[in-house]
Amino acid sequence: MENIQKSIIIRILSGIVGALLFLLIVFIGGIFFKILIIFLAILGLIEYFNLMKKIGFMPFRFLTILASVILISFSSNVKFFEITFITFLSLFIIFVLSIPFYYNSGRRIEDGAISIYGFLYLSIPSALFVNLREVSVYHVLYVILITWTNDIFAFFVGKFFGKNKLAPSISPNKTIEGLLGGIIFSVILSIIFSIFSNFSILKYIIFSIILSICGTIGDLVESVIKREAKVKDSGYFLPGHGGFLDRVDSLIINIPIYFILIHLW
Repeated sequence: MENIQKSIIIRILSGIVGALLFLLIVFIGGIFFKILIIFLAILGLIEYFNLMKKIGFMPFRFLTILASVILISFSSNVKFFEITFITFLSLFIIFVLSIPFYYNSGRRIEDGAISIYGFLYLSIPSALFVNLREVSVYHVLYVILITWTNDIFAFFVGKFFGKNKLAPSISPNKTIEGLLGGIIFSVILSIIFSIFSNFSILKYIIFSIILSICGTIGDLVESVIKREAKVKDSGYFLPGHGGFLDRVDSLIINIPIYFILIHLW
């Protein structure tokens, strides 16, 4: 019992400290935010590569990380991002998929595909996050707070009131009641956030519902990857919290979804 209580205390304290430091750098923005996102993207890619290795793949680690650093470094430049983003992505895909054919590297075409998936899964959301910060700090805060709120209340509502499993074969602990609880509290936070930021209340209520559902899907996607790798946690990022990907799996999906939403509406 004492060890369990100690583990819970470590989990809470490390979570609070990590969240506060992250939010501080979000407010500071600029080069500090970009450096942080590059560091976290590399950390996420390393965890992803390790999971893929356990499954049996050999991703192109250095090439994928290098491409990620380049993309994120230029993502705050709106002109670069809009004009050359697709070109850069296309060249990366073509190059990575060509390596198994032109070099005797012992790699398979599947290893190239896995590398591309890692780039799409982690590097592009990271670049979009930096771009969002350049537009407005409120956009970054909104997508973070909605994602965290959904995760937290989906967990607690599911824990105390959950009866109907959401995806038992993928994540046995997730429930439909937890999903609904996360959506409800995300909507409440969205209303409060809209009042203080002059965002459209109706629009952001709809956004919060979409992000809650997509964030849950993001969580399930990472659960599928971990299940294939036969591991409980993606890594050992924070004491008591498991891996870095375990903490941002919902955010990884929500960032590009939110980016699309604000540009379409």
